Amino acid sequence: MPADTPDLVEAKIEHARTVERALTRLGWSVVVIGSLGIAGIAVFLAIGEIDLEQALGTALGTVLASILSGAAAYGSGVNIGLGAERLSLAREQAGRRADGA
Repeated sequence: MPADTPDLVEAKIEHARTVERALTRLGWSVVVIGSLGIAGIAVFLAIGEIDLEQALGTALGTVLASILSGAAAYGSGVNIGLGAERLSLAREQAGRRADGA
């Protein structure tokens, strides 16, 4: 292994963990924004700006979009975090083999 490889691997692991946190927060943020959208739809329904059919259609679209988008972002973040952990474990095992050999 070249001398700079451990630093490069460590940098990739830290970057992956940073991206994981960002995507996880993005996923939760999308769910919160979707919830605010539902609240807005309820307000419009309550004041009579939209009828029940429009409210249900809009609410269904908002719920589906926020769930799908939020879950995709959150799932991507978790996947990247798992990849970082695998890379970290592989690096540790390679270090143990190099020390033991």
